[in-house]
Amino acid sequence: MKIADKLLNLVGVGRERGLPPPRLVAIADGLLVTERSAEAWFLISVANTDLATEAEQDAALDAAVSAAATILGDRLSHLKVVWGRSTGQDYIDSVAGHYRLGDHEAWAQTRADRIDEMRMPERYVALGVHLSDRDPRATAQVRGSISDALGTTSWRVSARELAHLDERVRKLARQLGSTVWRAHTAPAEVISWLVSREMHRGAVAAPRRGLITGAALARLTSGRVVPYTDHLRIYDARGQIAAYTTVLAMTDFPEELETPGAGEWLRTLSEIKAIDDDGDEIDVTVEASVRFRVLTKKTARSLVDETRKSAKEQRRSAAKGTAEETADEIVETERIMREVKRDINRSGLTLVEDHPRLLVSADTREDLEAYVDAVIAHYADRGITVAPGADEQRDLWLESLPGDQLRVPDLGHVRESTAFFGSWFWGGASIGDATGPAIGYLTGSTPGLVRFDAAAGSALGDATTTLFLGRSGRGKTTAAMMGGLDSAFAGAWVPLLDLKGDAAGVSAVAAEYGVPTAVIEITAQFSGAADLLRVLPVDDALLQAPSQLMLLLPPHLRGAAEAPVVAATRAEIQSPDPSSWGVIQRLCNADSETTRTVGFALRDLVETGLGSVVAGPPSGLSSLTTNPGLWVVQMPGLTLPSPESAPESWSPIERVGMACLRGCLAWMVRTTGRREFRGRSKVVIVPEVHLLTKTPDGASFLDYIARVGRALGASLVLDTQDPASILKLPGLVEQITTLFAFSLRSREQVDSLLELLGRPQTPPYQTLVRGINTAANGKSIRHGHCIMRDRWDEVATVQIDIPSERVAALLRTTPESEHDVQQPQPVIAAHEPEDPFAEDEEETFEPAATATAQAEAHTQDPPPTEPPAPAYSPNGSPAPGYTQNGAATPATPPAHTQDAAADPAYTPNGSAAPAYAPNASADPAYAPNASADPAYAPNGSTDPAPAPEAQPAPTSAPTDPNQSPPASADHPTAPMAPAEPQPTSADPSTGPQPVAQQNGHPPIPNGHDHDHHHPTRYESPIGPDEVYDQEADEAAYNEAMYQPTPDDDPQRPSSNNKEHVA
Repeated sequence: MKIADKLLNLVGVGRERGLPPPRLVAIADGLLVTERSAEAWFLISVANTDLATEAEQDAALDAAVSAAATILGDRLSHLKVVWGRSTGQDYIDSVAGHYRLGDHEAWAQTRADRIDEMRMPERYVALGVHLSDRDPRATAQVRGSISDALGTTSWRVSARELAHLDERVRKLARQLGSTVWRAHTAPAEVISWLVSREMHRGAVAAPRRGLITGAALARLTSGRVVPYTDHLRIYDARGQIAAYTTVLAMTDFPEELETPGAGEWLRTLSEIKAIDDDGDEIDVTVEASVRFRVLTKKTARSLVDETRKSAKEQRRSAAKGTAEETADEIVETERIMREVKRDINRSGLTLVEDHPRLLVSADTREDLEAYVDAVIAHYADRGITVAPGADEQRDLWLESLPGDQLRVPDLGHVRESTAFFGSWFWGGASIGDATGPAIGYLTGSTPGLVRFDAAAGSALGDATTTLFLGRSGRGKTTAAMMGGLDSAFAGAWVPLLDLKGDAAGVSAVAAEYGVPTAVIEITAQFSGAADLLRVLPVDDALLQAPSQLMLLLPPHLRGAAEAPVVAATRAEIQSPDPSSWGVIQRLCNADSETTRTVGFALRDLVETGLGSVVAGPPSGLSSLTTNPGLWVVQMPGLTLPSPESAPESWSPIERVGMACLRGCLAWMVRTTGRREFRGRSKVVIVPEVHLLTKTPDGASFLDYIARVGRALGASLVLDTQDPASILKLPGLVEQITTLFAFSLRSREQVDSLLELLGRPQTPPYQTLVRGINTAANGKSIRHGHCIMRDRWDEVATVQIDIPSERVAALLRTTPESEHDVQQPQPVIAAHEPEDPFAEDEEETFEPAATATAQAEAHTQDPPPTEPPAPAYSPNGSPAPGYTQNGAATPATPPAHTQDAAADPAYTPNGSAAPAYAPNASADPAYAPNASADPAYAPNGSTDPAPAPEAQPAPTSAPTDPNQSPPASADHPTAPMAPAEPQPTSADPSTGPQPVAQQNGHPPIPNGHDHDHHHPTRYESPIGPDEVYDQEADEAAYNEAMYQPTPDDDPQRPSSNNKEHVA
């Protein structure tokens, strides 16, 4: 029979070509059973090799060759590289349970719609390994024909056989799982999909069961495929052509292939492009099917000896001829075979026999021909010959099916294992967290989603610092804001220190989706809130507080001031309530004239608005709420020095700005240690940290903050333009878990960035860093494109992606966009928070306030005779009500619905609160169905209500620490915590009217049953060049205030009132 098979193969009609298609009997997890054989199937994980060094690739390649020789020796194996598609539903399923706050379902759906819109391919690398023959080929063919004729075809396999095969699959899975391929058993659904997609080339849903047999299996394999000379036509259930497919054979390879480089002939499948009618490049989907066998030493020596003997016989036969000359190829073959046999015996050389095929599909014949030409040209550039299998399309296509066998053996190759595995079929790009929200997508050789969870470090017990590095205007701030939004939706407490005043758009996005949020302005009313002597523990304060005060001093006083400042700090720390203001008073009252000069200089600076925040008289107030949500902290009037300026040249206002930066950073990080935050996720976002590293004490302070944040379980997100200074802080470098690198220019900064990335400082990598944000045309900026290093030290190129045009519009803070995008107001959590002024049993912190009533002043109104009506959001759902002193009151369901004639909301002091409609523009007040008028009256009048006369603010600060200071029209306050009810006078006119401070945000409901105007589909994808960059625009944000309107009838029944609170 062997001689007969050889003769048939010689004329192209081998026995394998005449076999019928495989008859599938059963599919289980990791197992495919046909009438003739059983195969184990595994999925190979993608290795991150795009940016790997040559040494790393060589080590991985050697490990793959060794593992293949040990595990797959002499086993018939089938490698398939196929492409699926990432779907939005899969993403929603993957983040189920991750988000908890706001309208998180709408946020997840927005990202899911974006994924569906991009139609991003997803690569699958499947490996099939032959386990055993179940029936001889001839017997199986006869038995199948008889059973079909009699109608007794059996689609079953015994439980005993399944158990035996399953045990063998598990053993192989343990072996392959420990290799560089990190293989795992393929689910039954994936194996079914591999089979059905070849039959239908469409979306066929596989049954989601552990074992697939019987009629379900028959439906998967039913289909109609008609072979032609150079292609196949695949028909759908209606008899229409669903796809055209051509199977290409890789017939010739060069003698040597370089890897990394042209030798990666399977990894480059995703890089094949074609040119459409408009002259644009389009991706060509090319799949691979390679049947191979790793030869053991015994088999390899036998094959080499047989080839050498054949060449020797040809040489002798030629020598006996009339010409008595031997072809050079024959002599060369004989010599090479002797060398190969010597290498097999001495150096452990292994050989692989492989039969590579490529499958190209298209919707039309014209597209198919264009794609085939693109594939042939792509490999021709690498010296590889690819050609359609003329008159072999049926057998080549059947050969690619899982469960089949080699049918065209004369189009194969025998090569060294390094040449075969150097194709890097498992190589590509893979980076990011295994679970969590998607922040963008890969831009390497294997497309895919990139997941990033800024708060995952503390949950994993890992480091907690994320670093964004690169030049200004490349997308660092936008990327940090996207990470903060995802953390806020997950229920984290996310304060964002907005130093430039251009990050308020992220609060607009949060409010759009119902996440509690506010833009908080730090002004002089929060005097002493960021005082390091009050914020930090005693031991740390003794070191950090004097440095803070020294930073405020002009350079000519620092030399003589160090000893007195330290001494005064040590004395002040012994007082019952130590503060930097107390230190300054001690300096001002000192006997030494020099010391008094230092004290007077400090006092002059801290008596300014921002200076009082870090060293002024303690007011006992804190603007940081303890509620989950996203809180943007701004400091109006803050002036920071340029990154290039020397610390000695900083002006007084710049020194104050730097002190504010340090104080607020310590303030936010230490706040995460409060009792309310125990067991809660915390993410603190701080931009422009390169300003801290300009001074030695500032660098050590940043290192200290990172270590404290790690100890408290707070995740830090830092933004800097100076990787060189970061590299000089080993303590901080050790805390970095994830890094996003954008473009840089100077040699020092580029090399420092590469060291942080763990890549060599060589020209290819330096060029990559310099051009990472340059578009393909070389003439525009590719915003959001960066190099990412994840917590597992994997490195790949990533595109940060904004999920929708609506979100991009809300993030914009350019002047022209202020009139186009409705700005959100602070969205308040429905539950009553813990008392932020409660004393901590273990540590004493600043009294923190919640953002439940923004800038609401305490009035002297009498309490209402009956409880006020509950407040409602525009969609009719109850919202929390608030009394005149800011305390939350429980809301009760109404007995009516909201309509156009509804009364405006009335506060207990008699002034009307602004109303809001979701479809209204950004005007001060709206009724649910009103047009864009300044205010809405209950009687349908469109005339604006007169604003109340402004009342003078009290001149003295409140003595009760739990009492909020009154708000004035000139200095609106930040969100304050609910306080205990205060005594009120009988005359409501004697107290100041509450100021409805909105920070430019019209009210937004909490997102339930409400259309947020974020479309599920978009007319055009958001390309890399369209990703909005927050830093590229000038800082501009509309700080608008809504004027309260007087109440004409304070005693009006409250049954139909709708109270809308800030």
